[in-house]
Amino acid sequence: MYTSGKYSSRGPALIPRMKTKHRIYYITLFSVVLLGLIATGMFQFWPHSIESTADWTLDKRSVHDAPLIRLPVSSPIPERGDLSCRMHTCFDVYRCGYNPKNRIKVYIYPLQRFVDELGVPISSTGLSREYNDLLSAISDSDFYTDDVTRACLFIPSIDVLNQNSLRIRETAQALAMLPRWDKGMNHLLFNMLPGGPPDYNTALDVPRDRALLAGGGFSTWTYRQGYDVSIPVYSPLSADVDLPERQPGASVVIPEEKLSEMYTILKSIPHRQVEEMQRQARWFWEAYFSSMKAIGLTTLQIINDRIYPYAARTYEQWNNPPVVKWSSVNSPLFLPLIPPRAPGFTAVVLTYDRVESLFRVITEISKVPSLAKLLVVWNNQNKSPPEETLWPKISVPLKVVRTKENKLSNRFFPYDEIETEAVLAIDDDIIMLTSDELQFGYEVWREFPDRLVGYPGRLHLWDHEMGKWKYESEWTNEVSMVLTGAAFYHKYFNYLYTYKMPGDIKNWVDAHMNCEDIAMNFLVANITGKAPIKVTPRKKFKCPECTAIDGLSLDQTHMVERSECINKFASVFGTMPLKVVEHRADPVLYKDDFPEKLKSFPNIGSL
Repeated sequence: MYTSGKYSSRGPALIPRMKTKHRIYYITLFSVVLLGLIATGMFQFWPHSIESTADWTLDKRSVHDAPLIRLPVSSPIPERGDLSCRMHTCFDVYRCGYNPKNRIKVYIYPLQRFVDELGVPISSTGLSREYNDLLSAISDSDFYTDDVTRACLFIPSIDVLNQNSLRIRETAQALAMLPRWDKGMNHLLFNMLPGGPPDYNTALDVPRDRALLAGGGFSTWTYRQGYDVSIPVYSPLSADVDLPERQPGASVVIPEEKLSEMYTILKSIPHRQVEEMQRQARWFWEAYFSSMKAIGLTTLQIINDRIYPYAARTYEQWNNPPVVKWSSVNSPLFLPLIPPRAPGFTAVVLTYDRVESLFRVITEISKVPSLAKLLVVWNNQNKSPPEETLWPKISVPLKVVRTKENKLSNRFFPYDEIETEAVLAIDDDIIMLTSDELQFGYEVWREFPDRLVGYPGRLHLWDHEMGKWKYESEWTNEVSMVLTGAAFYHKYFNYLYTYKMPGDIKNWVDAHMNCEDIAMNFLVANITGKAPIKVTPRKKFKCPECTAIDGLSLDQTHMVERSECINKFASVFGTMPLKVVEHRADPVLYKDDFPEKLKSFPNIGSL
């Protein structure tokens, strides 16, 4: 079937013709949308503000070509400076807004020459090379914007690095004339040489309203915590400093009055610690101190972290070189004073064949609130570990690692399963420690993350008759070692023990099946120069039913070999790094006559 249709010069009449008024409406609407798109495109490429400027460098503009601005005598002067200023009171964070990169935008004012009514400049030196280098570095960075409407932070092109070259009143008037000054809100000034006669103040004397100050001479009275930024004083001579990759010796400055103690002072510094500090100091120097660029960009990053705290650099990112010797591990020498509690600790239990005792240890450790993971190192190659269904049911992950050889050093291997910074090394027969004792030990370690923090204390003594070192296990108030049969330490030391132990100590330990704990004490003391920390008064730890057949430490030759270990290790290290202290950490209110339910750690054993 076919249908007939009328044709015209416009083609087949398949669609009803629009009414004239509708056609005009749609044409108008389309025109408006098109014009809007065109206007939007033009706006994207049109200058946003008359205050926009090209990249800020002296290569593109000369100081002498900068416009001359005369300051009337009656020009307003900013207030001296509000010592109560903080980021939430004197800084408009809303100007920074949200951006996907979480990075502040910094605007640098165009270069201008300020003079008084008589034509005398406000500065005797004009723009210094150092300040030009700083501004040029900022203008080349990702922080910079030439669009004043997008800026979060404003930096004047007025050089106030050296107060001695400034006319204080006129410089303040020049700052107040800046078009976006607004009582110094969101403005940043850099000053390295503050003060002048007669007071020699420790902060810039130029009145600056609410402006932030990156200063090099703050005192506790003039520094506004969390607002100002303390920076080093840069010297042009430092540009010629060339730190070698590895210095040939340990450079130590000793006061003249202590020259008689030189040998003792030098011997007290562990060589490995000196090398580690040298490497760290070199990186600090290059990253934060070596140039005006480093100082300026570091200052902006500090402010950026305050404005976007959720995207701030971590403590490790600020303090660890980007090339880490061992991935995912940080040296405890540069940790915060108190590492975070949230991650908890990983318990590493070395075991061979004492399954019943092992299960009791696992059950007790699982009660500790801060336990994050439990790792069992199965050191028996002739027997398989129990079936999974037989293991205790605990609320944290439990992982069993089977070793290829029966070595004591296996307990200190840097297993990938150890994800926390804190490690609790514990033997499979240490069943007498309570959850309170273990939790308290972890809390102490958090305050001293570079120490060995443990329970069984031991001492080394010098035997004058024999002329050598002696291992002492008697109960005394002095300790120089804590045994790793029950001790907290940072996992960084697993890497040092496995890969950086001096000489043949690691092989000697594995061959004699003894002294791995003494070796770890030597290693940590040599790196840190510090003594271990014994916690809680308990002195008995092992299960009563464990016999000589069950363990190594009850063997007849064990004690003799322990003394041999100390002399062997001292010979390899070339020194005796162990430090003797008479100290023990106990919980607050431990022995006080106080209700048990109000104590944080009520279940602390006596002996």
